[in-house]
Amino acid sequence: MGNCIDCGECIRVCPQGAIKAITTGSDPSKLSRYTIISASPVLYAQFGEEVMPNEVLLALRKRFKYIYDQAYIHELYNVAVELHIKENRGKEGAVRPLISPICPVVNRLIGYRFPSLVKNIIPIVTPREIAARELKRRLYCDRVFNTTEFGVYHITPCSAKMVSINDPMFLKASYLDGALGINEVYELIARNLRDLEEDIILHRSSGVGIGWGVSGGEIAGLEDGSFLAVSGLSETIRYLEKIEMGLFESIEYFEFRACLEGCIGGPLTVADRYQAKRTVAKLVRMFGQEKRLKYAQAKKAYQDGWFFSESRKISVAAKHHKLSLSDALARQEKIEEVFRRLPGKECGLCGSPDCRTFAEDVADGQVDEGRCILLNLEKK
Repeated sequence: MGNCIDCGECIRVCPQGAIKAITTGSDPSKLSRYTIISASPVLYAQFGEEVMPNEVLLALRKRFKYIYDQAYIHELYNVAVELHIKENRGKEGAVRPLISPICPVVNRLIGYRFPSLVKNIIPIVTPREIAARELKRRLYCDRVFNTTEFGVYHITPCSAKMVSINDPMFLKASYLDGALGINEVYELIARNLRDLEEDIILHRSSGVGIGWGVSGGEIAGLEDGSFLAVSGLSETIRYLEKIEMGLFESIEYFEFRACLEGCIGGPLTVADRYQAKRTVAKLVRMFGQEKRLKYAQAKKAYQDGWFFSESRKISVAAKHHKLSLSDALARQEKIEEVFRRLPGKECGLCGSPDCRTFAEDVADGQVDEGRCILLNLEKK
């Protein structure tokens, strides 16, 4: 179909650097008057092994007054998944394997290409959305701000988070107001790290929450069971194909990440992913592998439905149905017709990663052929 799943690979490979991720951080004027920041733990791995998570959060606090350690919610999420898996074990005709909903690229990939597996995605709200939801509820109840004055923003390694905020698959609407790329706040944090005087404790999580930055970090926080972690888009597709064929029913839960080595390999990160992986490993050892929460409270929250989404809107699969054979052939002929007219310079000026992709977008009616600048010049 040629549909974009917002994996960000085009951002990485474009030789001209013509493709950029559009986040709220791209235009700071769009930020709310009072900005609340919830940061992915991947941020902690960007500044080397000697910089502690609390220092990173304090450096952020010099620019944004209200900072939240999202890694703590990851630990709560692990408890919810453990309980859901245990419930699933005892059900007749239970869906297996269950699939993590954390990676928005994987969710959209399943919606487009593997719609029969949408039911396998676990119906638990992601930690970034839970954090935003609870921060808003707390501020509203405490009457700290007028609801129109503040916004909750996620610092992310992933270009797809903005799409999941604007058009969430499993929520009626996102609780987040926007996202900032790690690359957009990196210099700010690095500069503020040189002059830290406050001793406020903002970091609350153990190594369990921090470990989510790397592939396998999510399932590392789960109790004994049959779990697998897969990273990289090509490997993810290969395993989803096998799941669709019924080859992994012995596995209870899959942690998929579209980026190699997990979220530390995201297109909006700054640090080398292998150095970041080493930093995460050190932080996990330092802060321990026991969750810093009250299990009984987390279990009660699960039983009360605190973790579950109120909607299972699968807009992606519905919007992009499979073409009939005749329509598919007609589409392919249209693509070839457009492609033959293009200059073939692979310049990226149109916003597409290459001429073939641009031809597909034209054939699908997503862009106009006149968007090709070089083609217009040739006509003139």
